[in-house]
Amino acid sequence: MGSLAKKREANRAREDASSPDVITGTFSLYDTNVIALIDPGLTHSYICMNLVSNKSLPFESTNFVIKVSNPLGKYVLVDKVCKNCPLMIQGYYFSADLMLQPFDEFDVILGMDWSTLHNAIVNCR
Repeated sequence: MGSLAKKREANRAREDASSPDVITGTFSLYDTNVIALIDPGLTHSYICMNLVSNKSLPFESTNFVIKVSNPLGKYVLVDKVCKNCPLMIQGYYFSADLMLQPFDEFDVILGMDWSTLHNAIVNCR
């Protein structure tokens, strides 16, 4: 993807929450319930910066920068990640590397990297 990602990435969130290609759900992250958007149309997965601050989650710098935009057309450059975040749903554990982003439409947004890692199939039935 180069040093600056070309994709429109992350927060088409509000608009896409009603799309048939995405699904929302509640996961547990370090014993805290979080609202997650699962969107296989995104390359990376994200976590809201406020959640990272409130929970004092550890994060590190990445070797790349991603341009993340919201539905209003505002964008930020993202270059930090929380590695191996323990997401739980219905007693199942799924680790995730979550890029930090400031938009707070959702606590967590899970993209294709997470879906591929866990062989997830989005079934909205």
